[in-house]
Amino acid sequence: MTAPLALIAGSGGVLGEALAREFTDAGYTVAGLRRSDCNLADARATADAVAAQVRQHGPVDVLLYNAGHLAVAPFMQLGPADFDACWQAGPAGAANCARAVLPGMLERGRGRMVFTGATASLRGSARFAAMAAGKFGLRGLAQALAREFQPHGIHVAHVVIDGLLRGAASVTRFGASDAQAMAPREVAAAYRWLAEQPATAWTHEIDLRTATEKF
Repeated sequence: MTAPLALIAGSGGVLGEALAREFTDAGYTVAGLRRSDCNLADARATADAVAAQVRQHGPVDVLLYNAGHLAVAPFMQLGPADFDACWQAGPAGAANCARAVLPGMLERGRGRMVFTGATASLRGSARFAAMAAGKFGLRGLAQALAREFQPHGIHVAHVVIDGLLRGAASVTRFGASDAQAMAPREVAAAYRWLAEQPATAWTHEIDLRTATEKF
């Protein structure tokens, strides 16, 4: 029996690496797409990259969309390029990846797509205008995809990462400690839980944070 394929779009960073280990240990074949592989905001490049993985490993069972762009600055210092980068890494890239894997999922009548959100998916904070614009868009896309494709057997979920991830550069950047940050592997386990839920009890959105994180 061929192992199910989990495709991680945005496989770099501590969460991308944790997702790869989590799904590999669970018996999945794992393939990753990084910026060096293709520009996810380029629809043709993304379609070609996904098609290459399908030819090598078979159809995509789980899409884990983990790409993102961090742009933090006062609003008047954020330029169009900052907003474009957050939009491209958010809903634009996610839509291209979904468009690339959906035909195979629809043909088989099953599939899972899990999208990575952030605190900025829920509220736009000072200095986070560009990131919030992208993450709000990604959350809206995930909701629309869930409502359109759930009747076709495709589970779409959105994960709000409400805090920092242990080992990420942002921990130092924002003056936090590893003790205040989430363990990437534990976060990755939540993604696998979502991806393996039975159709009789699907979750669309969860939020994850440490016990010390205010919300």
